[in-house]
Amino acid sequence: MRARPTLPTLVVLTLLAVCATQVVAQELKHYPPNTGVFKDVQAPLSPTMRFWASDRGKEVLLHSSNPAALGLLHWFHPEAVSQYPQEPLRKAAPVGAAAHVVSRPPVTTTGCGTTTGTVMNLESPVNAVGQYGPLVDFILSELGSGEDLVAEFGLDIRGVYYGIFDSYDAMYVHRDATQPCYGGTDFEMGNPPISDPFGGGLEMTGAGGGRILADPNPAHKQFILADMRFDGQTSGIALRRIAASNLESTTTCPAGTLTLAQEATCAGTNGIIVFASEDNASDAPAIAQDPRTSGTGAGDIYVISPSVRDLRTVILISACKATFASISDCSSPAILSGSTSGALPSVTVVGGGPNAGAVAITYVTSDYEGKFISCTPNGAPNPPTCSSSHTIATDTNFFAELTDNPGLEITTWPQIVARTDSGGQTLFVTWSDCKATGTGLYGCPQAEIVVATDTSLTSPAWTLHHIYGAEDRFSPNLAYDPGQGIVTVAYYDTVGDAYKNRKQMAVNQFAPGSTTPGSTVVLNTTYDSLQGDGTEFGFEFGLGDFVGVAAHGGSASGSSRVYVGFTSNARPGTYGSITNTQADNDILRATY
Repeated sequence: MRARPTLPTLVVLTLLAVCATQVVAQELKHYPPNTGVFKDVQAPLSPTMRFWASDRGKEVLLHSSNPAALGLLHWFHPEAVSQYPQEPLRKAAPVGAAAHVVSRPPVTTTGCGTTTGTVMNLESPVNAVGQYGPLVDFILSELGSGEDLVAEFGLDIRGVYYGIFDSYDAMYVHRDATQPCYGGTDFEMGNPPISDPFGGGLEMTGAGGGRILADPNPAHKQFILADMRFDGQTSGIALRRIAASNLESTTTCPAGTLTLAQEATCAGTNGIIVFASEDNASDAPAIAQDPRTSGTGAGDIYVISPSVRDLRTVILISACKATFASISDCSSPAILSGSTSGALPSVTVVGGGPNAGAVAITYVTSDYEGKFISCTPNGAPNPPTCSSSHTIATDTNFFAELTDNPGLEITTWPQIVARTDSGGQTLFVTWSDCKATGTGLYGCPQAEIVVATDTSLTSPAWTLHHIYGAEDRFSPNLAYDPGQGIVTVAYYDTVGDAYKNRKQMAVNQFAPGSTTPGSTVVLNTTYDSLQGDGTEFGFEFGLGDFVGVAAHGGSASGSSRVYVGFTSNARPGTYGSITNTQADNDILRATY
């Protein structure tokens, strides 16, 4: 295994976020600083990538019981490779400790687990570590009694400290139709290693940045997972597809926390590495699937990822068949960001209308600009044909600390969806920024949600909408439900706390044909701390990249469901004689 060479000093331009049009003092214009080998890279990294490159990340990896830590050290801390391994920092829960059982209130029409949310990871509260940043998707009414097959995918630090999973992220699956409004998770597992495409007998292990999609097409009903991968020589993005029938089988995927052998059987063998490179580091990806069942590119999966290069960070795109079995089922990588640097991408596919199948992509550049690119599908493994970029907004009104919690850094990461309208489509892009521009004690005095809308793929003229109040609102994400034509934006909201230091989960919806956000609906009645895991130093991974949200349903009112995945710090853990908060990957459900 060769040592990962240190990254040279990069001379990219400063890469900053998409934000609203207000202008504030220059000193407020910053992202959380990059760290370690990336300290001279001015392009913003994902929270996960930034953490692995930090001094705290190095200490966590050096003390990790998972041998995969050595691959990450090669990339992020090559000077420390010879120091691995060191004494584990954590003592695991007692062998045989049962998965926790969380008491929840009765089901109501407004959602599930509406006090704090339902914990999805099955970790014991004894010596617990953190779970962060879950994304979520589901197959509507897949189970008996009209219940949904629901899965979350997010960072799980048990893979770091305890080796319970062989990846640093994990999937949590609910599949018990006898539980009304679900009841939590039936089983959980890591995302197994994938062989290094460059050989050497190496295996590439999941390192976070997890993304998940549910594909309900009866021809290949499945879930798609993507995450970052590293070993001692290679970086890339893993793309895996798992048959829904596997997840529903108690034989293929037994209940509880799966062993490494069980997770390999459950996940199956359809895993590939996209954007594999021995020189460039792949940051957290964005993925989307063409929801159509016919037409050029129908069912294709689009993978977008920043590639941290010697001179600049570029955005790569690849189109893969829905039934991919090898890298030959994907197009060769193409650079989207042209001659400029790009970072923090998001992608969606227009599902209907005259532009059905068109791919819509956002990313951020070095000039405080949010960029938009549209692509025409050519059917994988052919790459799409992509246009020149257009500016969504130039915004200098952003701030790394979008909350009043000192030390909690928020990465402003725009997200996009496309709504099918009569005769066309409306694009929705959302992000959070600092509405109030005063100098508060900590960070931003008032964070808001910004939503930009436009109807043109070729000559966009974006309109900005703002969702705000006296509280902080941040880390939004979007979901489009084609059944009712409704767009839902979900986010963290500190509405329940006068000090704006504790959060709840909230949503606003855009009605069919409308670009006016509806009223704010708070999904859970109890708020919890922004502090993160009370036993972890330095907030670990914070709250992740952004909130997870998925929505599907029929055309009738009341037939649709929205699930929101988020990091919750409401459950206490026990650490010897000490009781303290811990971070869990939770979920909420609401009907509309």
